[in-house]
This record gives sequence, C-alpha cells and structure tokens, in this order.
Amino acid sequence: MDEIARIRSAIREAARAAWTALRDERPSEDFYYFGLWTTALAHRPVPTACSLQGLQRAVDDARRQGLPLGEDDLRWSVNDSPYDQFGDELFAGIEPLFDAVGDAYDRPHEVNQALLEAMIGGLADLDAEGFFGTGLERESIVLNVTLPAHERPVDALESARRLNPPRALVRYAADLVSAERG
Repeated sequence: MDEIARIRSAIREAARAAWTALRDERPSEDFYYFGLWTTALAHRPVPTACSLQGLQRAVDDARRQGLPLGEDDLRWSVNDSPYDQFGDELFAGIEPLFDAVGDAYDRPHEVNQALLEAMIGGLADLDAEGFFGTGLERESIVLNVTLPAHERPVDALESARRLNPPRALVRYAADLVSAERG
C-alpha cells in the first residue's frame, strides 16, 4: 500500500471514529453536515459537524455577543458550529503520515492534490459502505472537504458534488449560491 493509500485509509477510520463518537454523545441531535477542513497546503484534516440544535446554540451565542447573526448566516459556517473540531484527537495520529510525504510548505503541488483527494476519498469510502445512511437518511446530511482556498462560496460545491447525492445538496447549493450573489 502506498503512502497516499495509507493516508486515505487512516482518514477514513478517523472520520468513522469521530462521527460515531459524536452520534453516541449527541444521539438526539439532528445532524445535517459532517466534513473535514484543511489548509490550501493540505495539512492533516480537522473534523467538523453541524446539527440543527448546534446551529441554534451558535445563533444564541452570537446574539449574546451582540452579533446580528441568524440561522441563515451560520448554517454552513462550520467553524462556528459547537462541533467544529469534535474528535480532532482521533486525527492526531494521521499527522506523522502527512509529515512522511514532506513538509507542507515544500511538497510539490501534485502531492498536496493527492492528499486532498485522499480526504475526499476517505469520506467517499465511508459513504459507499452506507456509513452515513441510505435513502432519505443519507439525503439529510451533507459531506464535504473544505479549505480556505474556497474563496467563493460556490467553490465549496465542487467536492460536495463528488460526495453527495443530488438531493442532499439542494439546500446547501441554494444557500451557497445565494451567499455568493448577496
């Protein structure tokens, strides 16, 4: 197994463990997003998730801070979710695998692209086995890999389209397109 395949497998298993731990800890919450975020230089990924209940907590927190933000402002703002970085410790073991393919600041662009593909592939592997559900259950959650290089909101749709059935992306796509126009 080559290094990138090992990394993909490790990402898959860390994501499996993080999602399982989150669902076990918050069984009554309605999750609508699970993803990984990374940097433009493809540092090891960080897990994130969003639920309807977590969204309400994020809105309440923003209002307590005097920020005029509502659900529409924070729905896809994964870094504002109370579940951003949930299970990150499960990804810490992946760091040496990323280091083994070179320093993030010196790696060739092709290696960084392969690492991004491994992140998308790890989530796709889980989805292919039905880990995130099937049918209507699966259509209720958006999977994605995002990075700050997604300068325009619709840029985040590229990997989302690779990971999700079209019905799962109806609201996500509409909200991102609206945000870009706004």
